[in-house]
Amino acid sequence: MYKINVFTAKRSLSWVQQLEKIKPSFCEFHYYAYTDFEHLNELLEKYLEGGDGALFSGQIPYFYAQTHFQEATVPMHYFDISERDFYRTVTELFYEKKIAMNRIAIDFCYEENGYLGIHEWSIGKKPYLFSQTMSEYASSDIVDKAAEWHLQLHKENKVDLSFTRIAEIRERLADQNIPFIAFYPSQYAMQLTLDHFLNQLQIRQLNQNKVVVVHILIPIDKSNIEDLEYRQIALYKTILDFKQLYASSFIVHREASFIAIITTYKQFLSTTNRYSHCHLVDFLNEKLSFPVRIGWGIGDSLIESQEFAKKAATLCSSKETQGYIIENSREIGPLLYGTMLQFDDEKQQHLKNLSTTYDIPLLQLQKIEAMLEKLTTTIVSGELLSTHLGITVRSANRILKQLHEKNLAHELPSNTSTTRGRPKKYYQIHLY
Repeated sequence: MYKINVFTAKRSLSWVQQLEKIKPSFCEFHYYAYTDFEHLNELLEKYLEGGDGALFSGQIPYFYAQTHFQEATVPMHYFDISERDFYRTVTELFYEKKIAMNRIAIDFCYEENGYLGIHEWSIGKKPYLFSQTMSEYASSDIVDKAAEWHLQLHKENKVDLSFTRIAEIRERLADQNIPFIAFYPSQYAMQLTLDHFLNQLQIRQLNQNKVVVVHILIPIDKSNIEDLEYRQIALYKTILDFKQLYASSFIVHREASFIAIITTYKQFLSTTNRYSHCHLVDFLNEKLSFPVRIGWGIGDSLIESQEFAKKAATLCSSKETQGYIIENSREIGPLLYGTMLQFDDEKQQHLKNLSTTYDIPLLQLQKIEAMLEKLTTTIVSGELLSTHLGITVRSANRILKQLHEKNLAHELPSNTSTTRGRPKKYYQIHLY
């Protein structure tokens, strides 16, 4: 059963409730009628995220929600006028009153709905259009702007009739004796919108029900081989603690050399803060005295998800607790303790360009960039790079030397030291 919250201007409630006539048996609608933007804001704060999705009577409340509730994750859609609705009214009007198209003002035709075909239909006699784009409806004073636009056109005798979708300006036009026709979606148009919206919800539900696999293992070396059994028990217990506190849908399997978790996509989104920060990494880092590798796998089948999870775990450092995600071959990470992973398309494209230009693996550049962000410094040594990338000091020094040769890092003067052995080399990395 889908619970869908419907937000509508109070003056539009009567036609919006026609939804009840086309309501599928697996849906329930909850109606919230607002009187002004302040009231709409209160209703959205209380009820927007309280259902499986949200429908809006028109562009104005829809854009208000999009602008002021950008963190909302529920699908949203709005009812619009269909070409069929529009031309049925226009044809009757022209037949009965012989009015010219260029003497009409319209506030609901814009690029996003193809201007309802007006430009093809009214060659040489185009109507006055309020805006070329829907983005105009995102402004907080849209009602006043639209009302003033209609009134001014009539005052200047440029138009004889107004077409409007905005319920809030009808009384203003009527008070000024402005001829207008109020448009609202027919039951046919509402059915089209509802069908499209329900398809969105069903696709979202399928995605949320996808099986996600987590592959968690303890890096093994000579120093911890004797403690391995104890560490595996401690890891298993800590994961069960996390499950009890935060992730009841986790199905935990303890294997000989690793721990596997099967969960839902919805739980995955919650645990990884929608791909940006892994709460499981934080929890294990705080509770365990040793590092672990956490690989998340999301594929089209359980077997594919398992393979992706195993591969993702191998991408993690062995020196600190890290997480990686592989979704349909796309690698995301590293997910680090106390660090938000930023999805900056411009930054990622820059790293891709560096990778191509200097023949450096993109994943290596992404790991270095994430490390620098976590450390909040661009100055590193081979030892520091080794720890965060999970590689040997020799390999880390080789990477730094390579960056230096390609002018992506420069060597800093060595500190003088009275201790025996070579002084540490420090490099300042500049990827940007």
